[in-house]
Amino acid sequence: MKASQQQSLISLNRVRQQGTESQILDEREIRLKINGVNKIRIGEFSQISLDERAHFSSIIAIDVSTVKVGISSLGEVYAVRGATVIKKSNSLTVNRTRPMIVLGEISDTQVSFELEEQLKNINSAKDSMILLDGSLSEITSVNKSFSLIDALKRSSNIIISISKGFLFPSIRLPEEIEESPFVGSILNGRSGGDYLVRLSLGGPLLKIEVYPKIELDEVIKVLASLISLDGVEYGYPETLRIAHIYSKILPVEVLTLKCIMQKKFGIEVLREVDNRKMLLGGFWS
Repeated sequence: MKASQQQSLISLNRVRQQGTESQILDEREIRLKINGVNKIRIGEFSQISLDERAHFSSIIAIDVSTVKVGISSLGEVYAVRGATVIKKSNSLTVNRTRPMIVLGEISDTQVSFELEEQLKNINSAKDSMILLDGSLSEITSVNKSFSLIDALKRSSNIIISISKGFLFPSIRLPEEIEESPFVGSILNGRSGGDYLVRLSLGGPLLKIEVYPKIELDEVIKVLASLISLDGVEYGYPETLRIAHIYSKILPVEVLTLKCIMQKKFGIEVLREVDNRKMLLGGFWS
């Protein structure tokens, strides 16, 4: 497995200009948003058979992670990093950027900038399955991200986004499905390419979006290829899991970023004090 690291250079002014209108959700709002998606309607559905599979030259997975570095006189400081995993034949290649520092609140717009860098690295991909972490509808809401994804579509690539946050433990499913891998179209989704899937026996239920829009029979073949070529031992694509691991920013890297900001830019980044824990204790906060 080959791994390389590239520099990601993005103007902070560009981040500030385009990120001012992005919505910031706190932990409670995110929890309510996730719980609210249980009210879905499933239309046509089918078990996933591995007998017929679509052909792909490679599987590409992209993930972007963020971490709060601390707080400074200029406001909160975050770091963003993306990673791309390319699985072709029996080889696995990992490319990731160095952490990008963001001053101020983090939003989907800043994350999209890092995603754009990863998409540019695979602009020559053809006949590939491209896996993205998150909601495709939210990703394509940023114009540049949409244009890059649309260009990948024209090269006979299939883009699939998988939302880890959208787990459905209490949905009542048709008896024919039981615990087996299946895919079902979501009638009240954001787009015509929303599906509810289970990728492994007894695995979790996940929400995916497929672009471009294809018929359910073709979606089944695509997912059959994903299960066969990539492996979904824990009900989640292996390449996307690896991309998440490589995109994570480690505590030692956070310390390094603090030193860089202090020495190069004269910005002291302090550890944020959690008033709830200080007043209530860690167990009760």
